[in-house]
Amino acid sequence: MSTHPQLKDLLEQAAETVLPAEVPRDTWHRGRRRHRRSLALRAAAVVGVVALVAVSPGLLDRATDRSAPQPAGDGLSSLGLPDRLHSVPERMSDRDDDGAWLREEVTADLAVGPAAAAWVTPGGLPVLVDAADGGYHLLDLPDFLISSSLVSTWLPGDAVPLALSPDGTRLAYGYARPATDDGTAVPSGLRVVDLRTGEVGRDVPLGGGAGVAVTQVSWSPDGSWLAWTGVSTSYWTSSALTGRTAVAGTVAPDGTQQRLEAGSTAFVDDDGAGAVLTNGQVRVHRPDGSRSARRATGLPAANDSGALAPDGSRLAVGTSAAADLVVLRLDRDELSTRSGEAPDGGTWSARPLGWVGEAVLVERTPADGGAGRLSLVPVDGDRPARDVAALDGGVGPLSVATDLVTEQRPTVSRPAPDWPWSEERWVLTVGMGGLGLLVAGGLTWLVRRRAQRRSAR
Repeated sequence: MSTHPQLKDLLEQAAETVLPAEVPRDTWHRGRRRHRRSLALRAAAVVGVVALVAVSPGLLDRATDRSAPQPAGDGLSSLGLPDRLHSVPERMSDRDDDGAWLREEVTADLAVGPAAAAWVTPGGLPVLVDAADGGYHLLDLPDFLISSSLVSTWLPGDAVPLALSPDGTRLAYGYARPATDDGTAVPSGLRVVDLRTGEVGRDVPLGGGAGVAVTQVSWSPDGSWLAWTGVSTSYWTSSALTGRTAVAGTVAPDGTQQRLEAGSTAFVDDDGAGAVLTNGQVRVHRPDGSRSARRATGLPAANDSGALAPDGSRLAVGTSAAADLVVLRLDRDELSTRSGEAPDGGTWSARPLGWVGEAVLVERTPADGGAGRLSLVPVDGDRPARDVAALDGGVGPLSVATDLVTEQRPTVSRPAPDWPWSEERWVLTVGMGGLGLLVAGGLTWLVRRRAQRRSAR
């Protein structure tokens, strides 16, 4: 500090020339009001952001780049059957008064690529699960038989005229084009769609009566032949359907058809030998014209579903009792069974879907129609059965591309489908978002009014 003797006098003179500062008395109160206003605006902003996110479905999910490379080992780089198959919401099967699908997710573009599984919803909507990424494709199949409410209510409840080829690249389904009452037969039969191009590769007309309503279709193990069962009608228009004469047959790679004895389910091996299953009895029709019959004595409650072994010598038969597997030899009278404990002590329906080596992939669903499972059941009794996939209630009856399933890697992990929101959820979310904005606005107004009153006082 300076010790100049006149420094003090100089400072006093400078202070006398400076005007005194005037500080308003409400400075403190105005600062408090501004602070409260800032807090209120921040709260309103937070509520607004929350409401915006709430009314924008999937906003946070879409912020994540799903196209980014996935970690190695997650199975997305190869084709496979998902380890869980999810049910399709009932609203996705909604239609207008003309029978057309209402949802924009239902597409007529059939070039979806290889599929791992397929089924039909209770509303008649075909569902395909992508073998590459697990995505769900809802298809508007041209003239699909049970898309018609008339046909779907007339056919048996378990009729599913749709089947994937073993490699998942083709889809066979029953079709029909009912017209007005002009006395002509309804064009009907089988179609095969190439899922890689979306084109109909084969159209197989089936003659009989006023038209044939296909109830079931299956592929030979190598995917070259088709077998089918159906009902020959006596009268069929867009408004009426009568006649129930059971028919069955096979279709060769060159389109040649062979009619079989009527039955519930038909199969064909790689050499063209056809087999028809009804009530536990199998009748075999060989290409040379010879026939034979095998009846499974003591078969536990057969449900007439089945899967033919690749060599055509054995048939895995479905049951409606607590049995994991029933295998019938077609070359001799021999039956083998494997019993297991039903889930939760109840009973289930077992549907063989295809052979995987020396095991059979079985779809098991409980009697109450709830969640089921896919199990790999070895034919021999030395190895235990194992569950490989979970099924939501409402999934099935299934068709599976069995070439994509191996005993070493039966299934792969896939993400769950991202279904669009329902109208009810939209209304609820928008309403809650609007209510949040109203609350935020009301809080802001109250804070400002209180601040004005304090300022006035």
